[in-house]
Amino acid sequence: MLNLPTRQAENPVFTNVNNIPVIGFIGSSGSGKTTIIEKVIQYLVAEAVKVGVIKHDAHRFDIDKPGKDSWRFREAGSQTTIISSDTMIALQRRINHPASLDNLLAYFHEEELVIVEGHKSAPHPKIEVYRSKNGKPLQYQNFQGVIAIAAPRHDHHQLLSSKLPLLDLDDCRAIVDFIYKYLR
Repeated sequence: MLNLPTRQAENPVFTNVNNIPVIGFIGSSGSGKTTIIEKVIQYLVAEAVKVGVIKHDAHRFDIDKPGKDSWRFREAGSQTTIISSDTMIALQRRINHPASLDNLLAYFHEEELVIVEGHKSAPHPKIEVYRSKNGKPLQYQNFQGVIAIAAPRHDHHQLLSSKLPLLDLDDCRAIVDFIYKYLR
């Protein structure tokens, strides 16, 4: 359980409308965002933290399968379709414009931490995931709220000028500890 004390007013934790803290990961495609988020979730869950995740996908996606009941309902014109079982709920909603991060965060009400992959322009605190071998530039200067850079140790020497905390991308425990420290 996170059990977060209240932070000083001048440095508040970014939360959703349900007062759940939010931390994000950004980075170029192929940098390892999904892999590190997966590992962070595993560490947090092992410590009994209830975690929620929002993944922004720049491409069109479909969670349904053609011919299944829920797909048929949606294709018939249903604005919102909820699929439920005894252990899971899936919500599909047609939208005319991209959903704001605030609207998406409002869906979380039982979690203790929400991790966001993407949504680079939103104001929540973000850790940039970077790999020099990816051949893509750093992004921290282009977006507000970047609080640290996670990169392989061999890339740290070229990142010192960022003046941001540098996290070892291969040391998930250190990244989780940084998140705890930041949120406290």
